Amino acid sequence: MMSKANGNINRGLKKVGFFLPFTWYGFLFMAAVYICYRWLGTQQQQPDSSFGDIFALLIKVATWFIVAVLTLAFLSVLLSYLFFLFKKKKQQAEFSIETVAGKTSGRRRLQMLRMVLEPVLKPLLGFVKLRIQYDEEHFSDKFSLVEKAFNKLINTRLEGTYNWPLPEIKEYKLKNVIIYFEDFFQFFSLAVQLPANSRFYTQPFEKTKDIFDASPRKTEETNTRIEEIKRIEGEYLNYKNFEDNDDVRRIVWKIYAKNKELVVRIPEILDPYASHMYLYASFFSNYDIEGNDVVNIPFLNYYKTVLWSVYQQLVKKGFDVKYIPDQVLPLHYSTDEQQNVRYNISTSRWQTDKDLLSFVKTNEAAMVVVSSLSNAEEVAQLAESYGDEIVIVFVRLSNGLRKQYVTDWLQWVFIQQEKNDLAVYRTRWSVSTLKSKMLKNEKKIKAILEKYNKPVTV
Repeated sequence: MMSKANGNINRGLKKVGFFLPFTWYGFLFMAAVYICYRWLGTQQQQPDSSFGDIFALLIKVATWFIVAVLTLAFLSVLLSYLFFLFKKKKQQAEFSIETVAGKTSGRRRLQMLRMVLEPVLKPLLGFVKLRIQYDEEHFSDKFSLVEKAFNKLINTRLEGTYNWPLPEIKEYKLKNVIIYFEDFFQFFSLAVQLPANSRFYTQPFEKTKDIFDASPRKTEETNTRIEEIKRIEGEYLNYKNFEDNDDVRRIVWKIYAKNKELVVRIPEILDPYASHMYLYASFFSNYDIEGNDVVNIPFLNYYKTVLWSVYQQLVKKGFDVKYIPDQVLPLHYSTDEQQNVRYNISTSRWQTDKDLLSFVKTNEAAMVVVSSLSNAEEVAQLAESYGDEIVIVFVRLSNGLRKQYVTDWLQWVFIQQEKNDLAVYRTRWSVSTLKSKMLKNEKKIKAILEKYNKPVTV
């Protein structure tokens, strides 16, 4: 109870600090100027001499110059602040935020957001900075946008992008945005809070390495036609028993010599519907994972990243991919189907309502993605019946964290504190009671899938 009260007090004090009219280095500058002024006033060796008078005059000139510059800076900030307050009172102030398609900069993966704030006036040679309150009680750092260039002399629209590496791949709820008006020296900082009931989401990135070698599976309902005719499975892949109306030239004599069975190759067929594929993604958990941060953050992030990579590789191979989620998701309106799928993957969570067998429609599924949390018996039933027809992609969640070595334990206990969230997750996972259960389940599922040709382990 006491810790909760202390937490509320700390959050309240932190929020009050967001609205202080000056920055901490502005306060330090003022203190340094005052100390220097008092010290210089004691350095007059001959107070009644002409040197002393000139020295005192120089101190006054320097003081008035600093006061004039700071006054101009403050008035510029105050003007911009009052202009925005007036527009906010008239309910004319607007803020919007949206997710930008994921980008990379060298080895860095960027989570880009585009923001628009209007109408707003920048202080003379100053800055307009933002701070976002999201998921009720969380606050971002104060940041500046990489602004879009405008040709107007006086521009009242602030538009730009910001790279925000949030820890989870999910949808975030935006509650408020705090706008800061700061001078060129960043000594003064007047803040306005603007309600902004909106949402944005972070996106999974594609793994560069190919995960599998997929081929199209002709579904039962071929109602989507493609411009480019694709080949579906046939020769050198599938065989069937010889029938009276089969071409004897397609008999596989090597199999007959070995097993005394007459089988024929199924020829490849040029089919205008062959690239139509259904991708089923299972987020079902067979374990109690409520409150388990390791499973719900780094493992879930890793699963979403692999799932998006699978989808992207299918699309790049020219397949018309239909992504089928196993849960009800918020609607996302976009003309880009890939962005809709990316949003669906980003906003998905582990669920316990719909298991694998009740979710997958085996008559249309071409690929099914499962995780280490899936029920091994259900995976075995699916693989036993359709292991040579459906590609089952098994994502080992344990690969989402680097293994915990003995040296890591020694450093944690005797040498250093954890430096980042990933190190904290590794430590928690090492002592988690779920770890041994999930690793056993991983080995079991992997052994099941190794019996078939199509399943893939990631």
